[in-house]
Amino acid sequence: MSENNALTRSTVQPLKLKERISYSLTNTGQTMIYALFTNFLMMYMTDYMFKGRITIYSPQQITSITALIILVARMFDAFNDPIMGQILDRTHTRWGKCRPYMLFTPIPLAIITALVFIPMPLKDNALIAYAAIIYIIFTMVYTANDIPFWSMSAVMTNNEKDRVKVVTLTRIIGGLGSAICIGLFWTVKGFFEKINVSDNTSFFLAAMVFTLFGTGLMLQGFFNTKERAPVSKEKKENIIANLAYIFKCKPLLINLISGMLVSIMTVGTVALTTYFVKWNLKTIFPDMSSTKLLSVFTPIVGFLPAIATLGGLLFAPILLKKYEKRTLLIFFTAIGLCANIISYFVGYANIYLFLIGRFFAFLPMGIWSSITTIMIGDSVDLIEYKTGRRIEGTCFSLLTFIGKFQNGVNASIALAVLGYFGYNGHLDPEAAGVNQSPKTLSAIFIMVTLVAALGYLLMIIPFLFYKFNKKQHQEILEVLEIRRREAAEKEAAVG
Repeated sequence: MSENNALTRSTVQPLKLKERISYSLTNTGQTMIYALFTNFLMMYMTDYMFKGRITIYSPQQITSITALIILVARMFDAFNDPIMGQILDRTHTRWGKCRPYMLFTPIPLAIITALVFIPMPLKDNALIAYAAIIYIIFTMVYTANDIPFWSMSAVMTNNEKDRVKVVTLTRIIGGLGSAICIGLFWTVKGFFEKINVSDNTSFFLAAMVFTLFGTGLMLQGFFNTKERAPVSKEKKENIIANLAYIFKCKPLLINLISGMLVSIMTVGTVALTTYFVKWNLKTIFPDMSSTKLLSVFTPIVGFLPAIATLGGLLFAPILLKKYEKRTLLIFFTAIGLCANIISYFVGYANIYLFLIGRFFAFLPMGIWSSITTIMIGDSVDLIEYKTGRRIEGTCFSLLTFIGKFQNGVNASIALAVLGYFGYNGHLDPEAAGVNQSPKTLSAIFIMVTLVAALGYLLMIIPFLFYKFNKKQHQEILEVLEIRRREAAEKEAAVG
């Protein structure tokens, strides 16, 4: 039996649960490390790293500088993704095209993460330059890991049901890494503070706890996963040619545009899990220390959306059996839109009502993350059907591009708004009666609610034009399977 025949048969074999769990745990490690950057890096820079070490700029200017650093680094990283996708599409090793990156990138990623958070004896512009350069390096190394990882979901199997199971389980288990990091970070930092470790060093040590654990989870994925989809032996085209295929794929373009608009919605997430807890909730609980506020309410604020997201992920495969992907996205996004508007008018004086609103505000994200990832896999099949070329690397580089675009834009918007409304990271949160100005607190709350609602509204619009349905995709899969079988038979006859 030829190798291609074996590959063709293996694509329809169901994936074992052990392999799906291992792949998902790899993402748990990824999100555990990435959460340090999406949720804590901004505050680390404004309230820790730059505090007292940059004297040539005002606190408001420091906030704006931080916004610029994050925007430049993440935009550079986002536009670097298609290049990495092209590199991946040209990769062929004895381990496959995706798995080598799952082996060789986690340890360098851990080292760079340490260099981001370790206290450095630098000041003023030298410290700003260091922060910008080392963060850009981190984004490059993370890209080299992230794109191959997500591309694996398209080459582990060509079976649509298995692909849905893999992506859904990965989003569920993978999301735990982010939830654990967000929920426990301040508690771990507080532990180091209790043994008389300095503020900045305790931040670094807490970051290292999650980094080391995450690195171990990332490495195990290499040893427990396999690539099964046939690898095209055609000469690979350049990045311009591959991008041309993408721009001719309307479903993928719609997914990309809507995904970029998610960045507006997630401005609220960025503001919620850090600045809102530290400063806005202090107005309700003035007797609690900053560390205790963050330790108690960050897990609550973080886990409620995580539970809502988990619910969405669990129901996604069930709902997909009955409803079109587009219909589900629009319906659940509308729920998030309404929940955010209601939350604004309810306010947060009653913390219980506010948290209930947060649950429904984040409910769409589980559905969204699962279904849009599956849609990209569908687009890989559609492009192969139309062109004969299977460009997982380039297509899934767009998934990571979307994520990094979101994180770059949302962080920059949040910081720019904070700077404009006078955020002062040099304030001592432990001092009695000390807090941000009323207009700053109001701006934070508006980002958490109304800006997030606007993001949900914008996310819906592109999918009103999405026409690629379940029946069309199934017909394409059947045609592709016939083509692969015929190609394998021809090669076997020649061999």
